[in-house]
Amino acid sequence: MTVRFHSEANKNDTSSFATPIKLAYAQREAFINRVPEFSERNIKAIFPWKTRDGTWGCAFKLNESGRIRLETISSDNRGAAIVAFIGTKNGMHQVIDMVIDRPISDGIVAIPRGITDVEMLVLRKQFKVLGEEPEAKDKKKEDKPQDPVDWRMDRSRDSRSSEPPMRAPKLPPLPEEAPRKKSGRVAPEPDLPRIAD
Repeated sequence: MTVRFHSEANKNDTSSFATPIKLAYAQREAFINRVPEFSERNIKAIFPWKTRDGTWGCAFKLNESGRIRLETISSDNRGAAIVAFIGTKNGMHQVIDMVIDRPISDGIVAIPRGITDVEMLVLRKQFKVLGEEPEAKDKKKEDKPQDPVDWRMDRSRDSRSSEPPMRAPKLPPLPEEAPRKKSGRVAPEPDLPRIAD
């Protein structure tokens, strides 16, 4: 599905740059630029809502290039119209025309009404919906096998390194301790066997 926003053009522009149109809400004849100011390629996410007339309204959050273009158009063309079109393979139709009344710097443009149920269904599948978590990510988390032992919680390992601890070499058993004298002095330690180099 395509989502295109065309700004109002000068009627003196040639037919290669501008095309005539009837503005439904402003109730007047006008010209719009043939090339859209921003389109579905600039949309990062959407926020839809149901309107009183039974159609859908939708706010479109634009990427950085779309945000800059929207800020430029809304600053330079105050009082002019911007016209939104939605299209499929079968054709494109004019959804709404709006008057640019102020500069928009946050990169969010909204169609207040006029989107059909079918169009909204496709838009929800095509773009990320603000406030909704994608199901695919949750499914991946559930399907991922969990490691039964987390090495960070394993007290037998050194907490400063992920490597397993080194084991001390096995030494020969020590001879039995000599009995202590009654005087409280300790008998000299017996000679221990030396480890060969």
